[in-house]
Amino acid sequence: MRTLAWKIFISFWIVQALFFAIAALSYGTIGPQPPGLPSALGLVAFCARNAVQIYEQSGSAALDAYTQELQLSSGWQMFIVDSTGSQISTRPIPKEEVILLKRVLQSGKLEYGDGGAGLILAQPVVRNDKASYVAAVILPLGTPGTGHPTRHPFRDLALGFFISGVVCFVLARYLTAPIGRLRVAAQQISKGDLAARAGKPLDKRGDEIAQLVGDFDQMAAQLESLVHAQKRLISDVSHELRSPLTRINLALELIRKVDHPGVATAIQRLERETDRLNEMIGKLLVLSRVEAEGRIVEKADLQLEDLLVEVVADADYEARNAQRRVLLREAESCRVFGNAEMLRSALENVIRNAIRYTAIGSDVDVILSFHATHDGSVAQIKVRDHGPGVPSTSLEDLFRPFYRLDDSRERKTGGVGLGLAIAKQAVVLHGGNIVADNAPGGGLEVQITLPAGLSVQPNDKAVAGNSSD
Repeated sequence: MRTLAWKIFISFWIVQALFFAIAALSYGTIGPQPPGLPSALGLVAFCARNAVQIYEQSGSAALDAYTQELQLSSGWQMFIVDSTGSQISTRPIPKEEVILLKRVLQSGKLEYGDGGAGLILAQPVVRNDKASYVAAVILPLGTPGTGHPTRHPFRDLALGFFISGVVCFVLARYLTAPIGRLRVAAQQISKGDLAARAGKPLDKRGDEIAQLVGDFDQMAAQLESLVHAQKRLISDVSHELRSPLTRINLALELIRKVDHPGVATAIQRLERETDRLNEMIGKLLVLSRVEAEGRIVEKADLQLEDLLVEVVADADYEARNAQRRVLLREAESCRVFGNAEMLRSALENVIRNAIRYTAIGSDVDVILSFHATHDGSVAQIKVRDHGPGVPSTSLEDLFRPFYRLDDSRERKTGGVGLGLAIAKQAVVLHGGNIVADNAPGGGLEVQITLPAGLSVQPNDKAVAGNSSD
């Protein structure tokens, strides 16, 4: 009984049994006997035998006199037919009694029903060890020892549907509740909340779903442990690499003092590799810090277009040295609530990535627009280069740490594969989204969407600045 298969089998079996039992009660397969019926049957049988005996001895007139006297004394109405269904009394038989009498002739057993005026009993009358007659008696309402049989097939059928619906609903909730918790926990983990679990332990259930929930929680715990260990490893390695790099720079200073034609070339190569390592380690530290915190502590109300103007100006200054330009084509006024340094880092990484791959002599176009949607207002930043673009199958991978589309091209441009990963983490922590797509006419376009709106009041701003969200 602890397995899911047995639970489903027993539950549906019980529901079906209840349904068919109620249906049988409704349609007469198991007819409800009127209260006190056994005590009335003996008296009815006695009177019916007397009536048949009087008919056989004295005829129909005597039978009519007996039935009239019985009705006056007890309120019972009696009608009798022979074994062929022919009436032996002169009194007309009501339609309900005729139906019951025919049923008794066919079944040879007691039948009863509702005649409107009272309970109708129809049963065979045994004479000389054979059923030669059938008597029908109407017992008026309120007759001692009898009751009124009531049947409400539609009510009983509705009751059966209600009972089966309740049982099936409880069963469905019982079976699917853990699956719903699994779904919610999986969604939270996919959004980066590695501490999410499927819910309370279900040890008492002991079925396959409970085992699945336990295995899922165990998997989530191991995944969380591995990811934290990876983050700690990246952070520790980054810190440890800083010391040898410092010593390499000191050694380079000493080598510069050596007067040899090949020394200058070697020094230049060492300096490039050292600078590249320093850049990679710095970005690793930033990525590790952002992932480890998982939230933004210091927030402020920011004028986004002002921040973007500063970033574009700095990036354009660097791009001109590489025979490229960064242009802010459009900047609508809007405000965001977040961390200025994190947003600056995200914008700089996206724009510098565009500078690396845009063609010499071309521009990197930046557009800031403000949109009001049914879910709220958003700021949208588009950064487009005029480079070779990216295969559509690799667009989502661009935001993975250390992802390289082409190793030779990465070495040529000096990229380390961390800038867009850092930008994504910063944007996601601000409740936004970042996607990349190939622009019409060539080049890559990165689109950043952030929640935006009106400025908060000073009091609200102070409270929000201390929030952990």
